[in-house]
Amino acid sequence: MADPTYRDGLRNITRDIAATILQREGLAALQARKIALAANCSVGTLYNIWRNLDELTIAANAVTLAQFGNLLVAARDGTGSDADLEPRLLALAEAYVRFAVENQPAWRALFDHRMAPAHTVPDWYRDAQRGLFAIVETVLQPYVPDLAERARASRALFGSVHGIVSLALDEKLGNFDRADCEAQVRFIVAAAARGLAHRP
Repeated sequence: MADPTYRDGLRNITRDIAATILQREGLAALQARKIALAANCSVGTLYNIWRNLDELTIAANAVTLAQFGNLLVAARDGTGSDADLEPRLLALAEAYVRFAVENQPAWRALFDHRMAPAHTVPDWYRDAQRGLFAIVETVLQPYVPDLAERARASRALFGSVHGIVSLALDEKLGNFDRADCEAQVRFIVAAAARGLAHRP
């Protein structure tokens, strides 16, 4: 039986290797043999510490989620808790664009990864995803007191920004223009902020 300390250490090593591959090359490059080679272990050992490649991908994506969340928190806190809604939401939106553009392979992996039909996304990962929405919700709280409505509003804003960025990076509507993408994001977020700030 493997030493638990060795097992945990190897899980961390292979998770970090997988996260680095996602950061540099994207989801398509995440292969068991490549990870095992970089970790100096066999593919069999890799599958002894991870049930399947989906589980390892989720763990690697969680590293990206944490980095993404840290950037959003820094953007939110950088405006100050007493700032108006619009600059706080704009700071979050601009941080989203920056992260997606500058970390494109890993950012895409967050949304492109699909679990095999027999596998389910673990609850802890869903909680990590919800943590991103919670960052937006803390900004919305003074303006949207109802919890359920605030959750919907945060997801609507997140989805709007994500859609604009995704269309732009995929060049679905023309060549990618970062300045224009940022302007579109500012337009929709500012409009939403003004509407929320002046609700009866």
